[in-house]
Amino acid sequence: MLRRFFQAFTHPAAGPIGFGLALVMCALLVATSISAARNEAALRARLIQLARDDARTGTLLHARLAACESAGPGAAGVDKVTNASVEARAKRLAGREPQGFDVCARMESADRAVLENLK
Repeated sequence: MLRRFFQAFTHPAAGPIGFGLALVMCALLVATSISAARNEAALRARLIQLARDDARTGTLLHARLAACESAGPGAAGVDKVTNASVEARAKRLAGREPQGFDVCARMESADRAVLENLK
């Protein structure tokens, strides 16, 4: 068995066949490398675009949340809201009429989702 193995590699046709296989494998490696580089470039461009969109959306949501919270009981209420914990803010919003709570709760939920996507 070992003798046939050595005969296969020492046969006169083994050199050209091996060289041809090496060229084919080299061409496949180059094609795979080029394809991977193009795919990486496309994914990096998409990632940059998504990060830009995420930043724009996050800024918009923060502005809406700030507007929602500042529509409360005046300047003293705004200070209490910005320095309060999440639970205190939720209790304060729950004490309002349902429409205001609904809008603010949706904004906080969207804001939390954006922040979780950034992590």
